[in-house]
Amino acid sequence: MVLARETIEFKACDGTVLRGWFYPQVEKSPCVIMTHGLGGVRHYWLPDFADRFQQAGYNVLLYDNRNWGDSDGLPRQESNPTLQQADYYDAFNFATSFPSVDDTRIVYWGTSFSGGNVLYAAAVDKRIKAAIVQCPAVSGETRSLAFKDRIPGILKERARITEGSEPERVPLIAETLEAAQSGTTTPMFPGIHAYEQVCGSHNCGGRWENSVTVQTQLNMIAFEGQAMVHRISPTPLLMVVPSNDILVTTASQMATYEKAREPKQLLSIDGAGHFDIYTGDYFEQNIQGQIEFLGKWLGSS
Repeated sequence: MVLARETIEFKACDGTVLRGWFYPQVEKSPCVIMTHGLGGVRHYWLPDFADRFQQAGYNVLLYDNRNWGDSDGLPRQESNPTLQQADYYDAFNFATSFPSVDDTRIVYWGTSFSGGNVLYAAAVDKRIKAAIVQCPAVSGETRSLAFKDRIPGILKERARITEGSEPERVPLIAETLEAAQSGTTTPMFPGIHAYEQVCGSHNCGGRWENSVTVQTQLNMIAFEGQAMVHRISPTPLLMVVPSNDILVTTASQMATYEKAREPKQLLSIDGAGHFDIYTGDYFEQNIQGQIEFLGKWLGSS
């Protein structure tokens, strides 16, 4: 029997209220803790994963990151990886309050930018039983090159914020398909593929806006998930890597996987781009591989 998901909220250590859903089990079972990537909200794509995990016998705690969606936190539309990583620890503590959660079998799950956050969180938190990351952000080095002309302005904006100005924002994707096709705009996720995939967020039912703060770019530049991946061991790690990822390059993800220590497992999704693994046949290949990994290391109930 699949139970209805519950709307939940919990406090992070600094008092910020995070909101989301809990997908329960009848019997005491493992739990997968999930959150979304950069610029996302929990409503888009991720309920499909949560539903399948629940059907396979797992509790799921799925929440919006601080500053995004239904969760509290300021500045709005800003990703701070250091804080988001620590929020996983508080989500773990909250998950253990549910009678159906086996606190010895909890998994951290992340995708794209939150996949990078899981590389950090799993390296630190040895309470977890396993970690799953898909198309994870692994390094700010390529972003530092892409943003090199923007960095002086990003740093100068900090002075304006200090003086009381509202943080500036940049678009996440192009405003229209025509703008994406033209290549003349500079959103965070450029190109037609990103536009066509992410524009569905407008109608996903969550509190989504097509913007991200300028200061998020500074946080991205300093982000180095690859530097932590070797410390995840002996916790089992699954990395899901699309073979045609140009947003977080496949090569950078594979290099990070090589740095991870055993036990580790690679699920390569042949032909998939960064956003393809959330839907369709690529999703089916992806979720089946993830459930097999969970079954190997956790069982179900």
